[in-house]
Amino acid sequence: MLRNCLKKLGNYRAKCTIKTLHTPVYKTKNLQVLRDVLSGIKLLDKIISSSSYNKTLIYEPKYKSKPQVVSSQDTMRLQNVLREFLDSLQVDEVTNTELQLDSSRKLGKVGLQLFLDCTRDNLTLNSTSLASSLLEYYFKYPEREVVSGIEIGLQYIRGFLEQNKIMVKGQNDIDALVDQFTMSSLDSQSVKNVLRAVNYQLFSDDIVRVINGNKTYDEIDVSKGWKYPTGILDTNEAYLRSLELPNKKLVSVDKKMLVLMYDGTLRDASKILPTITYARNLKKSVLLIVSGDCTGDALTSITINNNRNKRENNESRTIIMKYSEKANKNLALQENHDFIKFLRLPCGYDSIYSPEYSPLVPSKMCADKYYGNVESMKATTGEAFLYNAIDFESNQNEASQSFLQQTVTLKIGGHNEVEIDQRRNTLENFLNNSLCHGLAKGFIPSHGISLLKAVPGLSRLKANEPDFMTKLGVDAVLSAVVLPSEVAFKNACGYNYYEISNLIAETINENSFQLAKFSSTSNLVDTTKAGRLEPWNKMDSCLASIATFIKLLTSCNTIVTCIYEKPEKRTA
Repeated sequence: MLRNCLKKLGNYRAKCTIKTLHTPVYKTKNLQVLRDVLSGIKLLDKIISSSSYNKTLIYEPKYKSKPQVVSSQDTMRLQNVLREFLDSLQVDEVTNTELQLDSSRKLGKVGLQLFLDCTRDNLTLNSTSLASSLLEYYFKYPEREVVSGIEIGLQYIRGFLEQNKIMVKGQNDIDALVDQFTMSSLDSQSVKNVLRAVNYQLFSDDIVRVINGNKTYDEIDVSKGWKYPTGILDTNEAYLRSLELPNKKLVSVDKKMLVLMYDGTLRDASKILPTITYARNLKKSVLLIVSGDCTGDALTSITINNNRNKRENNESRTIIMKYSEKANKNLALQENHDFIKFLRLPCGYDSIYSPEYSPLVPSKMCADKYYGNVESMKATTGEAFLYNAIDFESNQNEASQSFLQQTVTLKIGGHNEVEIDQRRNTLENFLNNSLCHGLAKGFIPSHGISLLKAVPGLSRLKANEPDFMTKLGVDAVLSAVVLPSEVAFKNACGYNYYEISNLIAETINENSFQLAKFSSTSNLVDTTKAGRLEPWNKMDSCLASIATFIKLLTSCNTIVTCIYEKPEKRTA
């Protein structure tokens, strides 16, 4: 009987099936699929176009009860608006299964996410209008040569703008530019005060911090310190809570601190407890820099003592930072003499404690051998700034100059919260998104004028191109570059279509890169003197990201979307 059962079992063939989620797959050979992908970008272009230049966007943030006013020039806040918009689309799909069956909506969201990934922080009117126009042209002639022509045209514009970018140097020229850029004399004076504090060397977006103040007037706080490339140790949640980092986001110590440099991985609590006790009695915090890691009993003891001092209203805290050779010009801890000097270690590199070679454990008894000091610090888990009085001019070492940095904090004042928020966003965007990049890399005319100046060269490029389909791609770029100016003249000046066409034609025919026509009743305007400029590197990155996006989308032949749950069948 058993033999018969085994024989029957051997003859039995199981039928296996794999159950998957309902996953729609779309082929990009179908032009309707590509048009659906573009629909999300067109919606984004409509939003930005309607809020650019003199127009604004009003939206209600997720975590605020009051509506916010956002300009398209404020790219940082605009990014947050779009991020919340994408999140809302995602939530709507999860909660409403009927929306998951809408293929055009789903493809539009896919295209929008892909576009934002390519453009990153270069989301402007130029990027959305150019991308929409160029892809629409490609849909008429979906050939690889057309894409090549588009790439050739965009590359020509990038080279043309780089050759003609405007460098603004000298205090008087920069002050005149600030007067034209800012909306009020108060904003202009605050920006000039910031520039004087940095000796008009504003070439990076991490030099100036703009925050809300608590007075009716603006204040400036200047600090000189060492920009430490790695922040507070973030591998232990309990330790971060002992510093209140999850709530405050920033650890700030305004009093003199002890500094101990530890060579190796700190595990044994006995190596750090004497230092913690000494600092607690002095009511000073400790900056502990380790070349390895901090784990085990040592980290637990530090966490317990931080919490104990917090309960006892003792200001002493132990702040741990890891030393990274890669982030410090490939210098070992003992080789970084400038950093050791900055931290004021009493015996130079001999003050670095090594559990293997140092004869004494750091404590009160040998404080004059091991402990350096810093006057104050500000740190997050990403980076830190350490402050000490130091002669910046005398320190000419190239390696140390890359870490020594002067930071300026601009505290915005006002009579109410709305006024302060609005001015803070405006000045932060101007200082850290426009002015610093323009002073460092150069400016180009704004309002789409710089793109119009490339039209004659593009026309010659088109005429000299032998391949017909490639010529169509260059022609697509020629048709697209006028769109940003059309929106700018319409929103900023309120001109009609015929007036805009005349202004664009006169601007193109003017050979000077800086001169443009902004009114039919006035002469040509020097964009530099009028303050109608934008950073060159922003436009260059914008054109590069558009080329990447178009090449990526047109080289894809299949789009796979996801539905989180199998939708219910529709009833007739």
